[in-house]
Amino acid sequence: MEKLSEFFVELAHSDRLRALSLIEGERLKLTQISERLNLSMQETSRHLSRLRDAKLVRKDVDGFYQVTPLGRVALRLLPGYNFIMSNREYFQDHELTWLPPEFIERIGELEEYEPGRGVMQVLHLAGVVMEGAEQYVWILTDQVMTTSIPVITGGCQRGIRFRILLPQQLTLPASFELPEPAPASPIEMRRLKEVKVSIVMNEKLAGLCLPDAKGKIDFSAGFASTKPRFHKWCKDLFLHYWEEAKKVQ
Repeated sequence: MEKLSEFFVELAHSDRLRALSLIEGERLKLTQISERLNLSMQETSRHLSRLRDAKLVRKDVDGFYQVTPLGRVALRLLPGYNFIMSNREYFQDHELTWLPPEFIERIGELEEYEPGRGVMQVLHLAGVVMEGAEQYVWILTDQVMTTSIPVITGGCQRGIRFRILLPQQLTLPASFELPEPAPASPIEMRRLKEVKVSIVMNEKLAGLCLPDAKGKIDFSAGFASTKPRFHKWCKDLFLHYWEEAKKVQ
């Protein structure tokens, strides 16, 4: 823990983080780094010296600074901390540990997002996902809104393929019926023992709602993005649960 604490101390300055990110992109000399960071030569030299001591950067014989393999690994881990700290108030009351551990470790992939605040805004996003789909819609939720049924029906008529994951004990609305025949249905449905996270996504856009401290999905706040890494995180998590689930008979 002492070594870890020392490591975080070296990263605990915005100018050192900026310098580390800058050098990752290209080899630069002290004067170039100083100019791009808008810092004095003395300040820049001091920050680089600390990064060198921490083995995060090195200086070659021509005076160019570059990030070490250790530095590159550190930079890959930082987005997770950035995402959490950018939403520190949110994570005071929302629990990530309901997620599989590997997805908590990849949480930095959600770094580029648009926040959704308020139930109506989150529901609007779900509608945008379903209406904007051209190929598929995947839905993971602990409830079925009756207002979504006409949208799903319309999507099926447009040739959209649906995958829907629901809790085992959830009773479907009487108005929700799977198209027949089942093997050729545009809707595949599976059941999970419990659902602690909500995902609504198509091939371009993904929306995510996480559980509160009691494990109940909070539809009053969420995250959405078209960014590839955000989309892949949501897609991989959905597929993780899809493989766990049992097909509806």
